[in-house]
Amino acid sequence: MKLLLHKWRKGLLIGVGALLLSTLGLQASDEWQGIGGRLSGAVVTSGGICGPHAVQIPYGDHAVCMDTYEASPGEECVYTETDNELQTQSNIAKATCLPRSVPDVLPWRFVSYTQAQQLCARAGKRLPKNEEWYKVAIGLPEVTGCFPDKTKPALTGAGTCITPTGVYNIVGNVWEWVDETIENGQYEGRILPGSGYVTLVDAAGVVIETADKADANFGSDYAWVQAEGVRGILRGGFYGSGTDGGIFTQNMAAQLNFAAVGVGFRCVRDIW
Repeated sequence: MKLLLHKWRKGLLIGVGALLLSTLGLQASDEWQGIGGRLSGAVVTSGGICGPHAVQIPYGDHAVCMDTYEASPGEECVYTETDNELQTQSNIAKATCLPRSVPDVLPWRFVSYTQAQQLCARAGKRLPKNEEWYKVAIGLPEVTGCFPDKTKPALTGAGTCITPTGVYNIVGNVWEWVDETIENGQYEGRILPGSGYVTLVDAAGVVIETADKADANFGSDYAWVQAEGVRGILRGGFYGSGTDGGIFTQNMAAQLNFAAVGVGFRCVRDIW
């Protein structure tokens, strides 16, 4: 009898151990493949991993926390509203000045590509890539709400420009830098077309073909392309873009030190 009981207990332990190992194996497989069953995915569903004013965006092989709102100067900055390039420079000169993602403030404007990179890095984040920006923006059902005031930038979160993932004003209001460049009119080794209305884009939303006539299939959006030198990439248009602004709108003619009233940025943070 004791022998039978011993064997029963041993079998039970082996069964539980096998189940545990199987579960751990599945979880490890999920983590390896980067799918939603991983631990971080479980934390996200409870609202923990990205923190306030940021949302998790999965991309298959990786995921980021994207700021819900365009970047604006934090409370420690010299200027919480930037009206010129000198004010951006003064903010950057203060080590405790960080960009933030909050509603109902003016977005950070007059910021160059390099400055936007620096500010995101200072906050432990980075600028989004073309693919990351585009695959959020393309979810917008319509873009008319992305241009609430065509004479000046609106406060963060204004209008009805909200993606299904909960990101505000990714199109319109201010141009947004992405963390990529073109060189002599080429993007990732591909020769870009000349400036014109967008008629075809790749998987990252980068223009492949343009035409002289607006294409309603691409929102009558426009692409500016410079064939010489190293240029940054701005996406989405700004408050004054009108029908030229939208999901497929892109400016690849801006120099890396370009800063203007309608130029801002948004940050993302890598999760895995």
